Amino acid sequence: MRKSIALALLAALPSWAADVAPTTKAASSALAPCAECGVVRSVRAMKKEIKTDPESDPRGSGLVANFPLGGGKPSVGSSTRVGKDKPEFSETWEITVRLDDGRFRIVTVGEEPEVREGDQVRFDANGKISLRAK
Repeated sequence: MRKSIALALLAALPSWAADVAPTTKAASSALAPCAECGVVRSVRAMKKEIKTDPESDPRGSGLVANFPLGGGKPSVGSSTRVGKDKPEFSETWEITVRLDDGRFRIVTVGEEPEVREGDQVRFDANGKISLRAK
């Protein structure tokens, strides 16, 4: 029973691939063929917490007391720890592009990209992404 299901899935696999390929070529046929061109499938912002080791901070200066203006809970402690309880984040953007030949390419950039989902883009020799001229 399992073998017949596996064989049926393997037999159907080429027909699924055939259904996907024509839509990709039809969408990209409006522009001239390009090896490093494609369509942006997704743009996703990703935040990552930057962890620092307070013990490795060489700027320690001893005991510190913090009394917030306007109320709040005062804190007392080492200068390497007081005021550093808020996590710091770095933000990057992940751009997924489906190239004209069917491959996918994922690029991570440090600044908010100019491209949006559905944009026609191209990659230059350095791997930088830019909008494709129509």
